[in-house]
Amino acid sequence: MKRKLTRFAAGLLAVPVLVLAGCARAPEPALAVPMVGEATAPADAEALLAQFADFPVERTPRPILLFSGRVMEYGYTSGDAKIAVSLGRLALRAELPDSPATVRATLHDGAFELPAISARQAYDMLLAVGDPKSAPDANPAPLAITKVTLGEAEFSTDRGLRKLPAWLFTAAESFQPIAVLALADTAFWPAERMKGAMGPAGLAADGVTLTVRLTTPGPPCPGRLANQYEAEVVESAKAALVRLRIVATPPAASPGTPEGCARFAKLYTEEFTVRLAQPLGNRVLLHTSEHPS
Repeated sequence: MKRKLTRFAAGLLAVPVLVLAGCARAPEPALAVPMVGEATAPADAEALLAQFADFPVERTPRPILLFSGRVMEYGYTSGDAKIAVSLGRLALRAELPDSPATVRATLHDGAFELPAISARQAYDMLLAVGDPKSAPDANPAPLAITKVTLGEAEFSTDRGLRKLPAWLFTAAESFQPIAVLALADTAFWPAERMKGAMGPAGLAADGVTLTVRLTTPGPPCPGRLANQYEAEVVESAKAALVRLRIVATPPAASPGTPEGCARFAKLYTEEFTVRLAQPLGNRVLLHTSEHPS
């Protein structure tokens, strides 16, 4: 079941980028998100929601949607060290410790004993971060790994920053130990099925009022009027998607008004507040970055 919900818009933010662009002709109104009993949702929303059609919202623990990679680097004291890691050129000069079968992870829905990867698997994952083709002419000394321990590191998930079990690889030329998530693949939702996922940082305590900042097309060219936009929510049992649609288009420009204009492109964002039909709970929150058309 999917339905359109209430919304309102607030402040506008513009971030300049040094790219020249021209104004395009005002797009036609997008399809509205359907009310109960109406036609299916627009194709862009359906495609994103379809990624999560089998998302196990009832499962405990809920699968982790990982925004950061499984390997966290914190910077290096030299350019050669950075290049060495980018090439996958490491030297293991420490004994790999025994690996537990499970590790304890504290997630947003509780603390759980979850299957773990071994220190060897984590080291192989760290090696795989590199690509020998990334700098074929470089020849740095391998980054020496002098200590390997099981600890914790902070990773970005769709439920905020989380300290999770990680294998920590110490190197003299790394500002902090390089962290590799110690959880097995079964703890995660597939990364290739996470397009549009976002964190619920703007979710109010009631679980249904959500404030998000979405990209908007920005102001029109001189002599042309702007479209009017609003945010709306498309919901399923597994996810809730926030998107923009055009609710009103201006009348045609007066004769002689230029079709386009040269200007510096800017990233415009606008804050919107929507209400979900039911508390977000374990569902996934999504957004579409495409402008309405």
